[in-house]
Amino acid sequence: MNEELIVNLWAIFDGSTGFIYGLAGKVYKASGTESQKLDILKSLAATDYATAKRYKLPDRFVVDHIGVGSVSGLAPLDAVFMPSAGLFESIFQNLEQELPPMPSFSGEGCTQIRQVIPQDPLCVTTVLYEDEVGNIRAIISDEDREWVMQQEDRIHGSDAR
Repeated sequence: MNEELIVNLWAIFDGSTGFIYGLAGKVYKASGTESQKLDILKSLAATDYATAKRYKLPDRFVVDHIGVGSVSGLAPLDAVFMPSAGLFESIFQNLEQELPPMPSFSGEGCTQIRQVIPQDPLCVTTVLYEDEVGNIRAIISDEDREWVMQQEDRIHGSDAR
């Protein structure tokens, strides 16, 4: 029943442009088996994005947008699933900096101990689909994926897939 910091990550996908434009993340302290902790993260991924701090995608991500040219701060959806893209690198740094110190009463007096996200933390990554009017839906289930396909067909036509 190992207690550790675990992380939910969200990539915000603009359905009208077809690109990731933002990121969010939230850290939790949880104990239990790895399976139990993953269940916690998956459960919270559906709702906690609403209270997670959002970040712009770093300018090092650049896409070619039809009719516009190169645009920084955007990434294709597949970057979410490519560890080499480093999509969430800065999010981990920001989340760790925002963690409050933990008090320690061992020894004399009270000291503050800096919390550190583990090198390879247990995390769940969820895509948030934002439609053309700003409605956001966490894509978690097969039902959500079917809904996305319907949205894509409605916005871009079935030939876009």
